[in-house]
Amino acid sequence: MNRRAFSLIELIVVIGIIGLLLAFLLPALEKGRESANAVKCASNLRTLGQSLAIYANENHGQYPRTTYVAGNPPVAGTGKDAPDAFVAGGPAANDMTAPLYLLARTQSVPLILFICPYNDVNTWEADNESRLPSHANFTDYRRNLGYSYANPYPSDAVRQAGYELNAHMDLSTPIMADLNPGTGGNENSTNHEERGQNVLYADGHVQWEISPLVGINKDNIYITKSGAVMSGPMDPTDSILLPAQR
Repeated sequence: MNRRAFSLIELIVVIGIIGLLLAFLLPALEKGRESANAVKCASNLRTLGQSLAIYANENHGQYPRTTYVAGNPPVAGTGKDAPDAFVAGGPAANDMTAPLYLLARTQSVPLILFICPYNDVNTWEADNESRLPSHANFTDYRRNLGYSYANPYPSDAVRQAGYELNAHMDLSTPIMADLNPGTGGNENSTNHEERGQNVLYADGHVQWEISPLVGINKDNIYITKSGAVMSGPMDPTDSILLPAQR
C-alpha cells in the first residue's frame, strides 16, 4: 500500500498552525497561572487577618508590635537571632517586620503563609520553620516576607491625634497587603507583576485592587501623605504599609 508523505509546504503549514495556536494559548495559560497565584495570595492574607483578630482578642484589642519609641524612623529585619522580641539584642525600636514574626510565634502561624506565590519578578522562600519558637525576626525579610503591614509606630503627635492600629480602628483601614514596591510613586506591588495587589482591610475582608490608592480617603497605602516610603503616618487617616521592597 502506497503512503503519501507530507510535502515540505504541508509541513510548514502545520508548523505555522501550531505556532499560531501556541501564540493564542500561552497568554491564556499565563493569565490562568497569575489568577491562581492571586487567589492563593488572597487566601494567605485572609488567614493572617484571622490570626491578627485572635491576637487582638488576646491582647486587649491591640495588634502586634514590638519595641516602640515615638519619633524613631521605621526599620526592618533587625534582631533576628534574639530569643525574644523584647529582650536586649532583640529587634530595634519600630521594626516593621518583627510584629509579623511575633504574630507567627504567638499564633503558631506557618511561615509559608507570609510569602506570596512565585511570579516572574519575585522568588519567595519560606523561612525555616524550626527557627520560629526561639527567634525574634525573619532570617531575611527580603526573601521570606511577601507582605507589608500597617505601621504601628506613629509619632507622638499623630498618636495623640488619634492614630491607632487595633481592633477599634476604622474598618476600612488597610492593615496588610502585597509587598510595598518602595518606589515612592503610584506603582502597584511587584508581587503580581504590577497588575495590582491583594489588600486586607480591618473588617477582615481581602480585596483585589488595581491601584494602591485604596487607603482611608483614597490615599496611597505604600507612601505617606508627604510622599515618603520608610516613614510613620502623617495623621490618623494616613495609611502606610511596610516594609518596602526597595
